[in-house]
Amino acid sequence: MEVYEEGIQDVFADYICANCDTPAARKVNGTAGHAHDFHPCPYCETNILDVNKLSGYDYSKISGVFLQDNLDLNTDTYKEWRNKDDYNMLKHAYRAKDAGPRRENTILRDYGVRWSIMNILSGWLPASKTVLDFMHNIFLGIIAHLFMEILFKAYMFSGTGGSNSAKQRFEDTINSVRWPSHVTRLPKNLGENQSLKKADEWRRLLTITPIVLWTSWKDNSDKIPVSAPPIPSNAKYRPAHSRGCRDIYSVVLLLCAGVRILASRKITMAQARIGQDFLSQYCRRLKALGADLTINHHLSMHFAQFIKLFGPVYGWWLFAFERFNGLLEKVHVNGHDGGRMELTLLRHWVQSHLIYEYVLSLPENAHPMEREYVDKIIKSEGRSERGGMMAELAIYRSEATTVKLPRIVGKEINLRDYLGPGTARLYRLALDYCRKLYPALNLIDDFSLDAGTLFAARNVARALPYIRKDGIRYGSTANKRTKADSYAFITDAASSRRYPVEISALLGFKIQDNAPHICAVIRRFKDAENLPVFPWDLYASILGIHVSYAGDLGDFELIPVSCIEAPLALIPAQLTRLHREIWIAVSFDHVLLHLNILNIQYKL
Repeated sequence: MEVYEEGIQDVFADYICANCDTPAARKVNGTAGHAHDFHPCPYCETNILDVNKLSGYDYSKISGVFLQDNLDLNTDTYKEWRNKDDYNMLKHAYRAKDAGPRRENTILRDYGVRWSIMNILSGWLPASKTVLDFMHNIFLGIIAHLFMEILFKAYMFSGTGGSNSAKQRFEDTINSVRWPSHVTRLPKNLGENQSLKKADEWRRLLTITPIVLWTSWKDNSDKIPVSAPPIPSNAKYRPAHSRGCRDIYSVVLLLCAGVRILASRKITMAQARIGQDFLSQYCRRLKALGADLTINHHLSMHFAQFIKLFGPVYGWWLFAFERFNGLLEKVHVNGHDGGRMELTLLRHWVQSHLIYEYVLSLPENAHPMEREYVDKIIKSEGRSERGGMMAELAIYRSEATTVKLPRIVGKEINLRDYLGPGTARLYRLALDYCRKLYPALNLIDDFSLDAGTLFAARNVARALPYIRKDGIRYGSTANKRTKADSYAFITDAASSRRYPVEISALLGFKIQDNAPHICAVIRRFKDAENLPVFPWDLYASILGIHVSYAGDLGDFELIPVSCIEAPLALIPAQLTRLHREIWIAVSFDHVLLHLNILNIQYKL
């Protein structure tokens, strides 16, 4: 290819994978559609009838992926789950290339392939290099099916009971959630308007589903009943599957756990197998309840093999592509044809990424004028409409650094009374904290007559309204403008455990010529005693759920902001039997380092 200022050069490239939704994937790799009778799955030899059989969800018998040592290769189960041979598919695709319509249809019926222009690429494999998109399959497919077909359509949220009905409690619980500011909000009237349009909305709903279903269905003893909600007398649709609340809840927990594990940013193959097993159990249990499953359920049995080939789904799902489509939609093209529209989009795309790379790769010794110029570009565009190219670059820039401070830092504070009357202990905490941070300074109390460096309560710390860590905003309850994002999960350095906390203040310390240090004043949610057994307790560590009594917080502590791990959603709920309000914290972390314990259990 022709390279700028270098003439014609040889360029070597490989097509890593094709990633798109299911209908588009079938067009790209030339395989049969997902409703085909004999070849609905492009990855194995499953037919459309197996989608509604328990044998269609035993992922452990997939050829070459989780092959069991004692598996009989001559059984029908193995044949149904035999992986498709890429080279055999290519052979029949080339035969279909020059075949007539009747012969082409015969090849499609018997072997599930047709000709695709992708087949001329060296190294192209139609099955192994066409990944199954997690976003469309799970969030827009399986989760939407759960709510629309299994819950909403089957009258699982009865309107009987007025303000205390399951339907009203479902809506009230969702509306009471204190979401982190960076996540997608759910509609306020989800009890009435039960359709969500975006995959991210289904993703958020599944995150809090164990709590929402419990608050909607629980009885006066705070337990989920075995019985099913009543079906309206004028109902036109009569569900055929079992509707017992406790049975459905136990099935839903399997889906929540499986999706939580498989969607993590860091994952081992042991964890992928656990997540895949949860999905397999969900599908089999749902089928045992009498529900009809779809092709999406069977396709989801292949995620572990793609994690093995391409890494965590976080790196190749289509959320990023959908976001890029949204950015390109906002480019003003003025309707010019003749290739001008495409050229405008391409110029915008290249310009955005060049500046993005420039922001990321700006060296530490860059001239101040360079930094000033970049800031000027970002700020000037940031004042225009939200969603412009440079406004997006401002977001990219915040994501490029571990901890980013606000442009305007607060005034110096008095540590003896900053958090209000009775909080003078904060000064002693800060002094002890900074003594460990700067042992060579020999810091002393500002009322002390000893020799050393004075730790003045009025001029060593400044209050910060918020910080951004890894691109996520964290605020504090001391912020007078907004209390948003003032709750988070932290990791205790001593025990490696995670705790939900209230961030009471964000402080920046500057002592003599030392670099500024940012820390957080926090109060932990206390581990509540005498709490009842919750139905999600067995999966609490996987789902990131912590329960405590409302407002029951520990003493003030100072921690470095590097200990802040993840934002959380805070859901208030009422315990009927104990007549007390509780706070249910749900982690929005997707790294899942705490799953290491599951690796050990799985190997045993």
